[in-house]
Amino acid sequence: MDEAGEGDGVDTVGAPARWLPWLALLLFAALLTREAAAQEYCVACSGPNAVYRCVIEGAQPQGGQPLQMLCATAMAKAGNHAACSVTRGTVFDCDGPVRRVPWSAANAPLPAAPQQPAATQAPPAAEGPPETVVEMAQRANQQTSEQMKKAGENISQGAKSMGDAVGNATKKTWDCMTSLFTRC
Repeated sequence: MDEAGEGDGVDTVGAPARWLPWLALLLFAALLTREAAAQEYCVACSGPNAVYRCVIEGAQPQGGQPLQMLCATAMAKAGNHAACSVTRGTVFDCDGPVRRVPWSAANAPLPAAPQQPAATQAPPAAEGPPETVVEMAQRANQQTSEQMKKAGENISQGAKSMGDAVGNATKKTWDCMTSLFTRC
């Protein structure tokens, strides 16, 4: 072995450079597997109008409902709003006050609507805005079915009148040709 330490077969000059990619991979894996601390959304509400920066503390990917839905429902309940929804864009553009929601609320079961027998349920009122999302969906479904029924009737009438028109034109053409163009 010489004085410089060459000849023992161990290369210590490039060791840190060789371990750098492995260290970076290890740090990246640690970041991916760590538990999320908080998730934020910008929520816009109507009736009365408001904007909030919703922070779900201790957010984790699994839960009883999507995190965006958790924010929207929590803001609607807390502010007595008619409707709330998560806006597009970043939370840094959100000008509303910060409202914190615990992630444990996502695992809580959603409140069930009171069940009434079908005979005692009143038909939805056509006047005024719907009071619940369910009522809004029922109205939309009823309007869609009425529109589809009317469209089907219109198509049926149009096809019948088109058939009659083609039949009459064919009859006139046939009569004209069989009379050697004397009845045209």
